[in-house]
Amino acid sequence: MKSEYQTMLLSLMETGILTQTMHGKVRETNMKTWVFATSNGTKRLSEPLLSRFRVIYINEYDFAQFYEISTKKLLDEGLSEYAADEITKSVWKHLPNPNIRNCVQIGRLVKNEPNIGMAIAEEIQNFKEYGKEEQDGYRVYKEKVSGL
Repeated sequence: MKSEYQTMLLSLMETGILTQTMHGKVRETNMKTWVFATSNGTKRLSEPLLSRFRVIYINEYDFAQFYEISTKKLLDEGLSEYAADEITKSVWKHLPNPNIRNCVQIGRLVKNEPNIGMAIAEEIQNFKEYGKEEQDGYRVYKEKVSGL
């Protein structure tokens, strides 16, 4: 979260006042607020803001939980049981940090492909080569560079 947003949120939590400045005009709103938040990490949160939350660490999914949630989501997206099963198993087996968002993204990309198995394998390979990875809490996208 950008530091200016953290500052605004901290101010709101301390005072109950939300201030907006646009074109030299200031508008204030008094609010009674409760703030609930989730995050994949706390490294980028300021200590004053972080100290106002109760941090709860949650274990990652095991395969059974991952399978149940992922296949249900893919079925809701309109994929066949076969496709949902293959995508979920492939993501779990082949990606270094499997998550349900990977399954949904692949499902949307291969939904109408005639050879679903081949399409899944291609998308898994694309994720491995060019997909997202975490570095110090930041999402990083690798770029394909030709001619090097």
